[in-house]
Amino acid sequence: MKLDKESILWGIEHVYKDSDTDLFPKPAEINIIYNDKEHVSSKLENIDISNYTWKPCRRFIIPKSDLSYRVATQLDPLDSILLAAIIYQFGNKIESKRVPTEEKKVFNYRFNPSPDGYFYSDYDSWNQFWTTCKEKAQNYKFTVYVDIADFYNQIYHHTIENQLINCGFPNPVKKSIMNLLESVTQRVSRGIPIGPHSVHLLAEMSLIPVDNSLITRGIEFCRYSDDIVMFCNDSIEAHKLVYEIATILDRQQRLILQNQKTKIYSKSDFIEVCEEKIKDNPIDKIEEDMICILKEYTTGGYGAIRSKMIPEEGMKLFSEENIENVLNKYLQQEEPDFSRIRWFFRRLSMLGTPNAIRYVSKKFSSLIPAISDICRYFISVANNQNEKMYDVGEELINLLNTGIIRGNEYFQISILSLFTNTVHFNHIHKIIEMYRNGSENIKREVILCANIFKKSDWLRELKEEYPRLDNWSQRALLIACKNFPQDEKKFYLQGIKTKLNSDAILEKIIINWAIKS
Repeated sequence: MKLDKESILWGIEHVYKDSDTDLFPKPAEINIIYNDKEHVSSKLENIDISNYTWKPCRRFIIPKSDLSYRVATQLDPLDSILLAAIIYQFGNKIESKRVPTEEKKVFNYRFNPSPDGYFYSDYDSWNQFWTTCKEKAQNYKFTVYVDIADFYNQIYHHTIENQLINCGFPNPVKKSIMNLLESVTQRVSRGIPIGPHSVHLLAEMSLIPVDNSLITRGIEFCRYSDDIVMFCNDSIEAHKLVYEIATILDRQQRLILQNQKTKIYSKSDFIEVCEEKIKDNPIDKIEEDMICILKEYTTGGYGAIRSKMIPEEGMKLFSEENIENVLNKYLQQEEPDFSRIRWFFRRLSMLGTPNAIRYVSKKFSSLIPAISDICRYFISVANNQNEKMYDVGEELINLLNTGIIRGNEYFQISILSLFTNTVHFNHIHKIIEMYRNGSENIKREVILCANIFKKSDWLRELKEEYPRLDNWSQRALLIACKNFPQDEKKFYLQGIKTKLNSDAILEKIIINWAIKS
């Protein structure tokens, strides 16, 4: 079975506009694909999806807080496009089986793809969730809050397969999705990849039976991903609800609750929780104004600013001085509220402004509890390719040499991704020093940095290493070959091309692009 060309073109638009994931730097291959999307789509529409072999992905340990983490996945760029195309073409089959939005029970990742490449109509869904919870809580004496433990990693593949069948997916498409899941989890029958935007709908699909069970039992509830809120009028009933949802999750999918997050609230206490979630609680007037601007111009499910819509006066709020003042106020508290600091960096990530980079480089040791959101902020700056960069390359290089950064590949590529998008940070000689002892993932970033700095003489020394590099680093080197003299790169790249297998579509696309560049 082959996918519709329209779906493939939408998938290309999606990864170009929204990237393949908001957890990793946008792969350099995506821009090349987008600039030749008609040719790429003509190649992909000839693929028999049921027999397609998914390519090796990248997996990283990403911190959630100081001492907790998750394993996130970045698919091969063409695989990201194909999965996005599958979900775009068949996602309505899942959405039609979910609890309707007008029932105000399930709030997140509502499938509603837009022409410009965004999957979900989740604008302000977090606030809608807590606002509805508050409204419902007014009518009940008690509220039960539970959270599914390690949700994405614990989803059974059998559940996904059964739900794909129940939703009416064609068998070849079902087979292809299951092949992808088995490939990512190394044939372990649990877990779906954390990272790709398209996968969120599969996660939501897996909970359709849980939502239906709650409705069948007459339980009033609201759900946002793995957070479930249930309402009742009796303390004993509240305790029974905890055991009831635990039983449903166990019998449906062998999922379990996070004990430390399971709570029973009185009406007044839960309404207070809702009000805290709904209000932004800025630390000062500057942050309050920033929040107002972002709310006014933010659209889409992931909180990103889709275009440079904010007027000049609005952007002045996000000056380096204002950002520094807000962060200083947070850090100067007797006990800094790092949940608020992390939330502030998530807001800056929405905008992709580079104006916090200098502050982070100077205050990094004080900001370590927020490191995961700082890394995501770095990636948003790199992905935004903002021209207004600051010469803080030396501080960033120093960060790369600190113990906590040096010990985690995700931290390193988050910082190196800034160098792969602009020459303004300089210090390329120090980055190149990282190549010899670096992992494959670090080698890829170093090669991409050398590409931006047009270091052809050093890149030429890597030509013999090409067969020993992994797929991701090989593609980085093919991209960097565009800087070679025309005759040299044509001879070298054509030599590689003759040895490629028929399924090496992306490599051939890059080679053709590099030769023409």
